[in-house]
Amino acid sequence: MKWKFFMLALLGSLAVSAQFNGNKEQRTHGMLHIIEYQLPINGTPYVNEIFKKGTITIQNRDSKLVEDRLMRFNAFTGEMEYLGPDGKERTLLKRENITVELDGMAYEVHPYKEGREINRAYFIRLNDGDKAVVYKKPIKYFRKGAMPEHGYEDAREPEYFDASEYYLRMDGASMVPLAMNKKGLLSALHNHREDVKKYVSDRHLNLRDAADAMQVIAYYNRLVAVN
Repeated sequence: MKWKFFMLALLGSLAVSAQFNGNKEQRTHGMLHIIEYQLPINGTPYVNEIFKKGTITIQNRDSKLVEDRLMRFNAFTGEMEYLGPDGKERTLLKRENITVELDGMAYEVHPYKEGREINRAYFIRLNDGDKAVVYKKPIKYFRKGAMPEHGYEDAREPEYFDASEYYLRMDGASMVPLAMNKKGLLSALHNHREDVKKYVSDRHLNLRDAADAMQVIAYYNRLVAVN
């Protein structure tokens, strides 16, 4: 994909000199000289851009449908995409009886509160168990490119960047947002706060790192199981 910038100048009256990362194309339209820069878009809107074999499970009251499809998750639109029998891209419904196994991850549909509204979205379940369960809501945002303010600067290339959010579900209750840091985790696991705090300190864990944070969740679940 490309992001296009345009610079217009009157022929013969203005010279523009600048450094850009993209390729330059020049076109003439009447008295206007058009300089068009095509900048590459960094990143991708997908968790994984390549369609991979995934398994869709639809659990109805009296039956269960299991079907394999080539799939990918669009974290920019929040849609689970799959290829139909005709090879065309389609999107899977967001229903709580639908789960997807894709690229080693389990996607589940859950309701969550956004402002005053209750919406449904695909979440990646990060751990097993039924006490403290952490879910990742994959999100990608798009940042537009920008022209340089000075001739010696490069243009800022447009990009997709990760803005994923985390949620915690305790004892099967409604999911609540989880700040993936020391303060957020200690607050969420407050009934064993001191034990968790010591565990983090003894192992020098960085709770902004998802892997370290999941170690703490696993430890908390073990504490709850024996108490």
